[in-house]
Amino acid sequence: MVRQYYVPQVTELSEQELHAVFDAAQPPVCLLGGWAVHLHVTPGFHAAHGREYIGSRDIDIGVHVDASWTGEDLPETPVGDSISAIEDLGYTRSRFGFVQHFLRDSQERISEAEASEHSMHEVFQVYVDVIPDTTELEEFRDVFGFKPPAEPLLAPVFEAGKGESLAEYVSWSPPAEALIVLPELLSAMKIRSLPDRDKSHKRVKDIADLHALLWYVRDYTDMRTGALEYVSDADVARCADAIDDSALEDAATLLQIESQLVSDSITRLLR
Repeated sequence: MVRQYYVPQVTELSEQELHAVFDAAQPPVCLLGGWAVHLHVTPGFHAAHGREYIGSRDIDIGVHVDASWTGEDLPETPVGDSISAIEDLGYTRSRFGFVQHFLRDSQERISEAEASEHSMHEVFQVYVDVIPDTTELEEFRDVFGFKPPAEPLLAPVFEAGKGESLAEYVSWSPPAEALIVLPELLSAMKIRSLPDRDKSHKRVKDIADLHALLWYVRDYTDMRTGALEYVSDADVARCADAIDDSALEDAATLLQIESQLVSDSITRLLR
């Protein structure tokens, strides 16, 4: 059941960690992924259904990495400062960024070694995925010890004003320069990433997020047109091939809405 991954006990703690991570990060940075979707979608979703849109387990932070930076440069850049600051919060390196283990009942921070002493249902993890705006990451990997997935669609956020102030969307006070990715760009990112999801619950969440961005932010036609500007016909075809009726139904169940609504919006997007 997909919904078990997004219970309030987990997402509320992740949201608290989101505040801490963005308070610590050094701009230029931006919020993308599930929490960005949550912030864009919640007003319209609440108006339609009387409740907030679901939160996220993971925190996705977009960073600018200049391809000209050398291994000597990187530790002294904003992304280097951000990585150090996230580690100072207690996070440890993971495959694409960082992880922190928590006891489910008490929400106490514990180490990886301590987590291994508990059963899986007693522990959960919050992941902070660092997402660069370039694919040229060999120096990054050599310096920081991991190679995160790149998202070239972040380049317009940092270089062409395709982001908005995160402070306009939250009740806390992130750095003034911290951004949130525009909803049409988020939709395009979902179209591109969904076929590569290797976990079924992640794919279902992507479908739910894609539907929500199209349906609850502003006019559907405008959102569809805006999203398709950033993807190719091949991207759309791959996304369509990755979605079946079962996944659409699971996405509707996750959101607790009519399955036909999800099916219609995704079908109109990808036809």
